[in-house]
Amino acid sequence: MTVDTDPRFELKRAFDQAALVVKGVTPEQLGQPTPCSEFEVSALLNHLLGVAKRIAGIGRGEAQADELPTLNGVSADAWGAAFDQAMDEALEAWRDDTLLTRDLVLPFGTFPGPLVAQIYVLELVVHSWDLAAATGQRSILDDDLADSALPTAGAMLPPAPRGGEMPFGPVIAVADDRPVYDRLAGYLGRQPV
Repeated sequence: MTVDTDPRFELKRAFDQAALVVKGVTPEQLGQPTPCSEFEVSALLNHLLGVAKRIAGIGRGEAQADELPTLNGVSADAWGAAFDQAMDEALEAWRDDTLLTRDLVLPFGTFPGPLVAQIYVLELVVHSWDLAAATGQRSILDDDLADSALPTAGAMLPPAPRGGEMPFGPVIAVADDRPVYDRLAGYLGRQPV
C-alpha cells in the first residue's frame, strides 16, 4: 500500500493533530464547555485518551467493551504526555499490515480494517476540532484532514435519525462555501463557531 491508499497515514496525521491540540490546552481551560455537548474540556481530553487506547486495543486484537477506557488522576499539566503515550501505543499496534486485510470487531459492529482506520480518523479529527474550538486553537487545524473525514461522516452517520443510540444532534445546515471544519461540525450536529 502507498501513502495514497493506506489509511494508517491519515490515522497518524489525525493523531499528530490531536496531540498538538491536547498539548495546547492550559489548566485554566479544563472546565470550559466544548461544542460536543457531552463534554467539558477535561472530559473531552479523557475521551480522546480513551479513543487512543481503544485504537491500540483494536490493533492488538483485544476485545473492546462498549465503554471507552478512562484515565483517572491525570494532572492538569500531564494530558499531553498521557496522550502521546497512548498515541504511540496505538500507532505501534497498527503497524501490523494484516489489520488492513481483515475485518475488525468494534463495539458497534464489524468492519474492514481500512474502514476502521477511517472511522477513527473521523473521531480524532472531530474531537480535535471540538477541543480546538473550546480552547482557541482552531488556526492550527489541518483542513486536509477534515476534507478526508467528511466523506466518512456521510457514509457512516446518516443524517436521520439522530439522538438516542445515534449520539449526534440533528444536522446543522452549513453553506458549501464555509470552511470544511464548519461543514464537518454542522453535519455532526455541532454549531460551527
